[in-house]
Amino acid sequence: MVVTKLGRVYAKALIDLAKEQDQVEAIREDMRLVSATLNESRELTSVMSSPIVKGDKKQAILQEIFKEKISDLSARFLNIVVDHGREGSLRVIAQAFENMYLQHKGIEKVSVTTAYALSDDEVKAVTEKASAYTGKQVELAQNVDEKIIGGMVLRVGDKRYNGSLAHQLETLRRQFKDNHYIKDF
Repeated sequence: MVVTKLGRVYAKALIDLAKEQDQVEAIREDMRLVSATLNESRELTSVMSSPIVKGDKKQAILQEIFKEKISDLSARFLNIVVDHGREGSLRVIAQAFENMYLQHKGIEKVSVTTAYALSDDEVKAVTEKASAYTGKQVELAQNVDEKIIGGMVLRVGDKRYNGSLAHQLETLRRQFKDNHYIKDF
């Protein structure tokens, strides 16, 4: 998901307030819940994006859904977002908040894709190597894709390290295809 400037502005205001009130962890969980709820419910996303539904109705819906599930600060923040007509950007705001939270905590998100599920020891080894590479604490997300055959694909920030067997085979195939010394063999 692309985080817009609007998302960053609202997220920055929220994280600054959360730091001020020492509620960063609680607000992170609240924003994760809001994001997950919006991702799971197309109807809620449609209602939040609809110009036909009035702001007070949207606030009532959000209050009913998240009543006693999120902190008072998060509930007030959602009301402000709706008051400013930005409720259609709640997922983007939540993602921007998550990015700022990780930056605040010095955590780097790393994604590893393998052909099979990694054992605990393998996860630990990958996490340690990624942490040593980035110089930060690492939050590892695992994906399984049998198409890579073997090896792994590691994504750190906007960089991708492809050590998969499928990639190596494709590279060899291209090299053999482009071999100018053995024509018409």
